[in-house]
Amino acid sequence: MPVSPKQMPFFQHFAELRKRLTVIVIVIFVLSIVFYTDKCYVFLLDIFLAPVRAFLPGGKLTVLGPFEQMTFRFKVAFVASIIASMPVILYEIFAFITPALKPKEKKWVIPTVLAAVLLFLGGACFAYFVIMGPAFEWLSSQGAGVINSMAAAGQYFSGISMLMIGFGIGFELPLVVFYLIGLGIVKYDIIRGGWRYAYVAIVIVAAVATPDWSPWTMGGLAASLVALYEISLALARLVFSKKIKQQRQDDKEYEEYYADEKPAEDETMTAKQKVIARAAQQKEK
Repeated sequence: MPVSPKQMPFFQHFAELRKRLTVIVIVIFVLSIVFYTDKCYVFLLDIFLAPVRAFLPGGKLTVLGPFEQMTFRFKVAFVASIIASMPVILYEIFAFITPALKPKEKKWVIPTVLAAVLLFLGGACFAYFVIMGPAFEWLSSQGAGVINSMAAAGQYFSGISMLMIGFGIGFELPLVVFYLIGLGIVKYDIIRGGWRYAYVAIVIVAAVATPDWSPWTMGGLAASLVALYEISLALARLVFSKKIKQQRQDDKEYEEYYADEKPAEDETMTAKQKVIARAAQQKEK
């Protein structure tokens, strides 16, 4: 699956996107067929239910009919195929956007794909080993012993899969922050100074991404994302120290040069470009 560095016409981007999506769909489809087989299905279901089996009423899941047996089995195979094919999905996404990157930025692609895969798996494992058991225990205790619960297969598995995939996606936050700073989309000082807004946004994302508002699920995801946010900023400050220093110097020169006058240049220009443009205008006068 080579990545072409050449620029393509506008409509060819759609053809390239279709090719990437086709690869993803084929991989998920093939894995779904494999995971649908008896041995794989039983093995995968045992793995998914291991952290919560002690909190299942009766110890087993329940379905309401033969048709739900089939749809539930397909759901297990499909979710497992998405998780297993995540390296391919992430590669195809980055392979699609790579031609638009600069030569120096293209060197980040392979490390980024590896980091994205590890972060996703790390988030899914964190949900599986740390969050899922206490979360289901807390949810099961909300009946206070006066309500009989039925372990509906679809609802239980939806909660399990949403937790694993939600935490996996949430753990990609360091890459987002890293690229925002590395590509110069947002300055480090702006992200660092806006930590209060970031924390509020993280709590909102945690509330939306988790299937329930229990302190274990929402609180666990929010706390882990805050920690990853701070780690990503520390890493970005270390890797892009020269770039951050230059940005601060440019901002300082910009403020000193226009201490008494508000610039009229295009707001999309960088501080250094505005200084150069205004200096050229002064020379012309």
